[in-house]
Amino acid sequence: MIQWLKDHFIPSEANDHQPHFLRTKIVAGLVALIFVVELFYLASSFVFLPTSDYFAAIFASVLVEQTNDERKVENLGSLTVNEKLIQAAQMKADDMATRGYFSHIAPDGKNPWYWFKQVEYNYAAAGENLAVNFTDSKDVTEAWMHSPSHRSNIMGENYTEIGIATAHGIYKGKDAIFVVQMFGRPSLVARRTDVATTTVLSVGSKISTVTLPSQIEDVPVVKAGAEKIQKEIVPKTSQATPIIALEVPTTTVVAGAETTKLTLDSTSDTFVTAPVSGAAENVPAVVNSEPKPAAIAKVLTSPRQTTNALYLLIAALVTLALGLAVFIKIRIQYPHIIANGLLVLAVVLALLLLNGALNLSGVII
Repeated sequence: MIQWLKDHFIPSEANDHQPHFLRTKIVAGLVALIFVVELFYLASSFVFLPTSDYFAAIFASVLVEQTNDERKVENLGSLTVNEKLIQAAQMKADDMATRGYFSHIAPDGKNPWYWFKQVEYNYAAAGENLAVNFTDSKDVTEAWMHSPSHRSNIMGENYTEIGIATAHGIYKGKDAIFVVQMFGRPSLVARRTDVATTTVLSVGSKISTVTLPSQIEDVPVVKAGAEKIQKEIVPKTSQATPIIALEVPTTTVVAGAETTKLTLDSTSDTFVTAPVSGAAENVPAVVNSEPKPAAIAKVLTSPRQTTNALYLLIAALVTLALGLAVFIKIRIQYPHIIANGLLVLAVVLALLLLNGALNLSGVII
């Protein structure tokens, strides 16, 4: 093995100062291998993967793990996979794929909270991230993490549960995978109102007044002993993406002598309700019981990342061989050996740029 490495990478009299790794025959094989890998990557990403049910199934599980990995970096607890959130995410993904739109608000006006209600998921806080035109799970996660509003969802300390689903459909005239990522923190005390008015709730021996905008239908029931709690919610007029829980500019919660003020900045898309003093709400322990995806699943759901990693490995080996060929016997040089190495590096660089450009077609909201 040592002699084989010397013959392939180190110029010497044994190989006529022409490392085998940079000879024309091997370089031609490397270039052929690179193009075969690229063709396989393009075919899988734009033909096979967008229509594969198996790929769609493992894509969601890998995204869950990547989301929790990002949270661990910030010392946040892992999110538990919740079946109701998966069902809600699947319904939203299927709706977008079937009707050919990509938005938090459906063409008929259904907002994100509609899907939570369909599966009877009563939440204290909730959020939604969307993506389309990606075939690499790592690219999706990175795109979300590079967006402040999407990152605030992934890193939301108020969330304890997650559900992710995908659906095949047509977006802008071509096959695409719609990805829906939903977050939640369940509220065990909630009710539904069909009237968009000021609702008066009994709180012990006192009265709690809650003023709601017309689009909000879930009103948390607050129990605070003999305390009086008043919450005013003012609807936000500007659009926000992704939409998270209730959209309000300023909320003031008064509980006895304590006042907590939560302000939603106009540039932010994140709002989560804080637990009220004395509220009867049980938050489940944050334990990630979802089995980790197998290594093969991670590879299959990251075709661009895997392909680029292979290209970078080949480029590193060629660079090593070039450096040894040039500097070990600096007075003995063969131009075709150096040209062969530079050719491989040029091909690798061109394909890395191409794959990066193709990735720009992905969209998140």
